[in-house]
Amino acid sequence: MKVVFTPFERKSRSVVVFEALKEKIETGFWGAGERIYTENELAKAFNVGRSTVREALNLLKACNLVYTVPGMGSFVSSEPVSTSNPAHLDPKNIRDVIQVMEFRVAYEPYCASLAAKRITEAEIKKLTEYVSRQESNVLTEGNLSDFAEMDTAFHGLIANATRNTLFIHSFDLIREHLLKQQILSASYAQRRGRAFQYHNQIIQALKERDRKKAELVMHEHVWETKNAITAILKEEKKVLNKE
Repeated sequence: MKVVFTPFERKSRSVVVFEALKEKIETGFWGAGERIYTENELAKAFNVGRSTVREALNLLKACNLVYTVPGMGSFVSSEPVSTSNPAHLDPKNIRDVIQVMEFRVAYEPYCASLAAKRITEAEIKKLTEYVSRQESNVLTEGNLSDFAEMDTAFHGLIANATRNTLFIHSFDLIREHLLKQQILSASYAQRRGRAFQYHNQIIQALKERDRKKAELVMHEHVWETKNAITAILKEEKKVLNKE
């Protein structure tokens, strides 16, 4: 008798942590308004890095299951609205990937504009460190995931520099999708070079506190990235259709 098994779904570590924490919340392990474990405690409990825990917490926040109080930690929401990701976007779906890019074209330029007014010198220094690591990655032909993580961190820091809770939360919603897009884009050496060149221009605009310049450069950067990723995805689709 031939037995057919359905392959196990491959999940990232952050999703595994998210699902475990989600179950704890839904079964009442933590009650409404109760603070859950800290990032360090969760990292030790799951034997993962803090970045993985942070991604899982962002997913919980996207599902309205927890909220964060700066300096105090994450707490269980009183009235969880949904137990599924409200963005409903699949990183493997071409249409959804393009939707995220379209959102970025409208959203990130104004983030850069606000950041030019509100960003601190320490944050600008951090952005410079990210770009230096990206440039070093390109010169040494380093790991693509490392380059993509620095790229995502760069854009995330600018969102945080807006000091606007809604802008920051919006970035949290697209962070996972953005990272996958950056890995795809980084697979092309020319795209990696273009990325840190744009990032240097953005940093200069932020140093000058030039809101208009920061907005224009970011718009050009994200618009070009959108067009490049769209072309890459369409080309890959053609190849798959031929096979």
